[in-house]
Amino acid sequence: MSEPDALRAAVWRRAQPGQGLAYRFLARCFHEPPREEWLATLVKQRLFEAWPFPSTEEAASEGLDLLTTFCEQWDPTRHDELVWDFNRLFVGPGKMLAPPWESVHRSGTRLTFQEAMLEVRGIYQQFGIEAPMIHREPDDHLALELAFFAHLSELATDAETRNDTTTRERCFETQRNFPHDHLLPWVPGCLAMVGAHAETHYYRGAARLTLGSLAESARLCGAPTP
Repeated sequence: MSEPDALRAAVWRRAQPGQGLAYRFLARCFHEPPREEWLATLVKQRLFEAWPFPSTEEAASEGLDLLTTFCEQWDPTRHDELVWDFNRLFVGPGKMLAPPWESVHRSGTRLTFQEAMLEVRGIYQQFGIEAPMIHREPDDHLALELAFFAHLSELATDAETRNDTTTRERCFETQRNFPHDHLLPWVPGCLAMVGAHAETHYYRGAARLTLGSLAESARLCGAPTP
């Protein structure tokens, strides 16, 4: 391993705890509308001023700025606006503006429960997990794929503390391959839809921060671009 590669690998290992926390938050952003008490915690703890997964990516900086502004201007009486924004983007009524499933973006039919979902389900199973509403909610939902990436970081962090190099390297290999095979081919396009149609800083910020975080993760682990 060359010196630059060795340095990058060391930075990647140190980044695992923060990367796990970051992707847990991002997954939650896209899985359900934020609850009022959770938003109050975000505002009180000033999370975005001490983001656990720093990135040199411009998109990440833009996302953090938008989310910081959202917290500074947060008014609990406007919570319904966030719920409405979430539903119009990812649920309906009518045509959803940013379908959050890999199969919809990558299959010719633009339907859910297609080949990409089965591939993702198989990868999850290799690590002993399954979608919480398997057979009812597609496994390739944006939030579930981000949560899986967080899970890989958490497993790698635990393996590092136990000096379990076999598990750690298995997690690292999947961190290299999963973005290339599943996240990067479709998530940027989905997030572009979120950015184009969102009416709140919360979702515009979450979209930009996710895009920047994925780019940072791919850079750290040397993931090939699709």
